[in-house]
Amino acid sequence: MICVTVQNLVRRTRCRSCLEVDGEGKFMPRSGLVVCGAVCLLAGSTALGRPNYGRNCRDCHGGGPPPVAGALEVLNFNGLVDPDESGTGATDRGLLKFFEVAPGGNVDLSVRIDLQNLENFKYAVELKRMETTGVENGGTLTYSPDPAWFLQTGDLIPDPDRPYFTTPQDSGILFTGPQLFTFTMFVDPSTDPDFYDLEFAMGLRHELDFDRFYEDEHFYLHVTPEPATLTLMVLALGVSLRRRRLTIDD
Repeated sequence: MICVTVQNLVRRTRCRSCLEVDGEGKFMPRSGLVVCGAVCLLAGSTALGRPNYGRNCRDCHGGGPPPVAGALEVLNFNGLVDPDESGTGATDRGLLKFFEVAPGGNVDLSVRIDLQNLENFKYAVELKRMETTGVENGGTLTYSPDPAWFLQTGDLIPDPDRPYFTTPQDSGILFTGPQLFTFTMFVDPSTDPDFYDLEFAMGLRHELDFDRFYEDEHFYLHVTPEPATLTLMVLALGVSLRRRRLTIDD
């Protein structure tokens, strides 16, 4: 969600994806962003940031977390886990929630938006980071997305190698009460068993004064070995232990 307003580019300078640093270390509009500049002129001073503009909601919604606790919360997960990232050098995020699925299965990734007593706020929800490799073994996540969510690659700041999914597509949802969003993912049988670091995010904007906020939560998708693979592993372990005993006896 990339912010593209004249107000943000020139006066507030919150949207650094639309800025570059000059020789004195000051931020100024990027001369090469012709499309962005054109949209800025159309937008005037109205704060404009939409789910289809770009991947990083924080670029536009940089006002910090919403003024209520627990505005975005991952729900219906399987448990908590702290994988070992030492073999890949992936970011150690500590103990996180996880969803579990076997290759060839479906998994429901759920997040709740609850702004409690806030009024006149619109928001959009994003799921991203499916392109990242597994944090323990460097595995690759291959999947089919939920057709009810919208595939995005960034209309203004294209990033086709890091697609993301949003709901809604190019607007906001007016908050009227808590709402649960579920992304049903089919995990391809070819997916490597591993822990995949995914992220739900939300961009939030007040409709009257245009104050903007951002909230996110990382979680793991744990792709487990298939039952048949587990059986073979157990059998192989049993054979190995038997051979070890025979060697000791001899």
